Amino acid sequence: MTWYKRLAAETLAPLVDLDADSIEAQLVKPPKPEMGDVGFPCFSLAKSLKKAPPAIAADIAGKIEFPEGGVFSGALAAGPYVNFVLNTPYLAEKTAGLAIQNPESWGRALAGDGKTMVIEYSSPNIAKPLGVHHIRSTMLGAALARIYRARGWKVVEMNFLGDWGTTFGQLMVSYKQKERDNPDQPVDVHSLLQLYVQFHNDAESDASLAGEARNWFRKLEDGDPEATRLWKIFRDESVKDLQKLYTRMNVHFPEDAFKGEAFFTKRMDATIDRLREKNLLQESQGAQVVDLERFGMPPLLVFKSDGASLYATRDLASAEYRHDMYNFDKSLYIVANQQELHFRQVFKTLELMGYDWATRCEHVKFGMLAFGPGVFGETAATGATRKGRVIFLEDVLDRAVEKARELILENARSEEVTANIDALSEQVGVGAVVFSEFSQRRQKDVSFTWDKVLSLHGDSGPYLQYTHARLSSMLRKYGRALPSALPWERITHPVAKDIFVKLSEYQDALAAAERENEPSLVATYLLELAAVFNRIYTDKENFRFITDDEETTAARMGMVEAVRLTLAHGLEILGLAAPEAM
Repeated sequence: MTWYKRLAAETLAPLVDLDADSIEAQLVKPPKPEMGDVGFPCFSLAKSLKKAPPAIAADIAGKIEFPEGGVFSGALAAGPYVNFVLNTPYLAEKTAGLAIQNPESWGRALAGDGKTMVIEYSSPNIAKPLGVHHIRSTMLGAALARIYRARGWKVVEMNFLGDWGTTFGQLMVSYKQKERDNPDQPVDVHSLLQLYVQFHNDAESDASLAGEARNWFRKLEDGDPEATRLWKIFRDESVKDLQKLYTRMNVHFPEDAFKGEAFFTKRMDATIDRLREKNLLQESQGAQVVDLERFGMPPLLVFKSDGASLYATRDLASAEYRHDMYNFDKSLYIVANQQELHFRQVFKTLELMGYDWATRCEHVKFGMLAFGPGVFGETAATGATRKGRVIFLEDVLDRAVEKARELILENARSEEVTANIDALSEQVGVGAVVFSEFSQRRQKDVSFTWDKVLSLHGDSGPYLQYTHARLSSMLRKYGRALPSALPWERITHPVAKDIFVKLSEYQDALAAAERENEPSLVATYLLELAAVFNRIYTDKENFRFITDDEETTAARMGMVEAVRLTLAHGLEILGLAAPEAM
């Protein structure tokens, strides 16, 4: 709840014989601005006071007095409600004033109190270009990491790479075949994908290749120098390509964040020993499982009959490592809805192993990304990596940048824009794709269409970037430093209060996004802030930002700067650039 609502609740508490928490939970926003800004319904008091709610509201409103110049300018009875009226200049100083005076701390809080949160996100299989479907985990995870940091948490980011398994044996087979003809063949993620596709094409006519691939992977597991050398080349090239693409999307994993299946494979023996110590492992058709039937779940398969480990084995080892290393207060896994059962099984198994911290592990689920008709001219087959039919994220970003360039040039109104068209196209195109991930709540599927993603109007990243650029342009035209104290009382337009109220809700939006692990709440807030500001911007008949009165102009430009700062901070949270001109 916004801070002034708490003050309203504390003011009412001694007058209605209710505690402030109970009152705060009942507060509402009146339907019309002239009715006030915070309302308390008196219906629940009618029985105990034996009065009609309107009469109770009138009695309470008559008893309330506020000091001059405080947060509230008065209280009034509106039917069965006691409504508080905010003092606009005071609210402006506590929102816009604070933002301008402390831009580095605006939007930040100490709510996390230094607690540690480990967050796993992106986590692709390597040795191939990043597929477009990985954008959801990547951008949701990066945004949540920034939200938690802004809320005062210590955040440890982890990228649980799929860098182990028989796939690497298959790559080694194809690589060695090509090496005979070209000893100096280049290695990058695209050539690795070609090797993977080539292996499966060849394996259709040569059944012996599957056994050869298993043999190479066995060598890798046994530490064979040549197998290890090739695996390291494949992994290093993959991480290099990932880092390049992550940087493009304003995602910055530290070097030690890339701990994948290979890293935790070496730690599985200790995990399996602990499972045995707790008598949790049972044999089932030759495999070793943890029975979870009494919890309404199928058994968790720990390793197969041939002794091979699985994702679950490595997830258990990884969870132990994360707690041992970081003693986390919360551990988030940003993984698609389809893995819900898997994580329920893993977390329950950790609990059965005696780890009380298992309840602090959370699967943050999200829906699928779907492309509308005509987005790429044809639909790529889902799960068709073996045939090479996948949509690469880099291609989506490139296409978005091309379309953004066309859009910007169509609407360009200054040489500054055209002179920086390459950088601006990248900011807007990539930002548009990134923002589409926050267009609705994470558990819903996201439908991707170019018209929606790149629109300069409505619910899109370019719309927010354009609003930020407009605000920046206004400040450049003003061309002066803002004074340390601004005469907020000079801003009397009715929408101005709505702007200051919306600014006061920014911390609430971040708090809700943290509480619900829902970055879309920040996106929604930014769209609402931009919309309320554009209401006053487009009211040319009744409001001008630059006036003949220097103090009035300074106050109005202070409001502009506060909105700009908030948009810039929110865009940064979501991973978008905030262009100065568009």
